[in-house]
Parts: sequence; structure tokens; C-alpha cells
Amino acid sequence: MSYLYAAYIATWAIHIAYLASLLRRYTRLRKEIDELRGKQ
Repeated sequence: MSYLYAAYIATWAIHIAYLASLLRRYTRLRKEIDELRGKQ
């Protein structure tokens, strides 16, 4: 049963890391878009 808990925790950790990665890429992309719009 402890393997089930470990798998559950690992799955959530992977999901949180993936969402954090998406958020970082999204904020970087928004910053680049704002910079490009400012140069026009």
C-alpha cells in the first residue's frame, strides 16, 4: 500500500512541475510579446 501512496505523490509532483514549467514559459512569452509591441 505504501507504493500506492508513493506513486500518488510522485504523480502530483510531476503535474506540479509541469504546470510550473508551463507558467514560466507563458510569462516569458508574454514578456517577449509586450517587448515586440513596444518596438512597433
